[in-house]
Amino acid sequence: MKIIAPKPFFFDNGPKAVILMHSLSGTPNDMRLLGRFLERNGYSAYAPMFAGHGTREPLDIINQGGATAWWKQVNESIEYLKSQGKTEIYIFGLSLGAIFASKAVEECPEIIAGGIFGSPLYNKSFKNIRSAFLTYSEKVYALNELDSATIQTKLTEIDQRIDGFLAGLQETTDAVDEKLIDINKPFFIGQGKTDEMVDRNGAVKVDADVKTSEIHWYDAGHVLTINRAHKDLSQDVLNFLENIEDRNA
Repeated sequence: MKIIAPKPFFFDNGPKAVILMHSLSGTPNDMRLLGRFLERNGYSAYAPMFAGHGTREPLDIINQGGATAWWKQVNESIEYLKSQGKTEIYIFGLSLGAIFASKAVEECPEIIAGGIFGSPLYNKSFKNIRSAFLTYSEKVYALNELDSATIQTKLTEIDQRIDGFLAGLQETTDAVDEKLIDINKPFFIGQGKTDEMVDRNGAVKVDADVKTSEIHWYDAGHVLTINRAHKDLSQDVLNFLENIEDRNA
């Protein structure tokens, strides 16, 4: 069976543009349903792919990725949309992407508003993310039809290196947490009621800090952009964006 590698997408439909940032073990494919929905409703949608992702080697994420590289990509995404003539830019992120979407709302003047889905903000432990990444890695290596000894060697390397890698992300997350109270732009929070990847109370804390936020709860798990909540989430995001336009009209 031929496996088609995931890649970034840009759905070009007018001057209003939305950046969509994916999760740690995800790809832009997880943002495609939301991107197409926004495109149908008058928005351009751009989903870059975080460095190290989209390959069949999970170690690439550790070797090529990290907070510095991924933040650089966020800024490059903004500049790319500006070069394409986009005059209104918004940003949303899922899980890992939520960290950098929030940072963009805090620090980038070009960003009008943004939001988070299944966010690890205010999470003091990434143990569930760690476990999920190891499970994801094992599944990828099995798909590669590697022998068990090779798989174990690679998983051992990941196990030895991932704590330092996640510590860097935790440091970035903590820095973003500290600035949430200063956000004065419209801010969307989407959180699944049965999300077991992140601490769901983090969403409540973000909502308390960001005075311009609105929080939406869904009877669903972590990956809100593709699970049973995706239609409701997409409509809520669209309503959020349109309400901003109405207020600015």
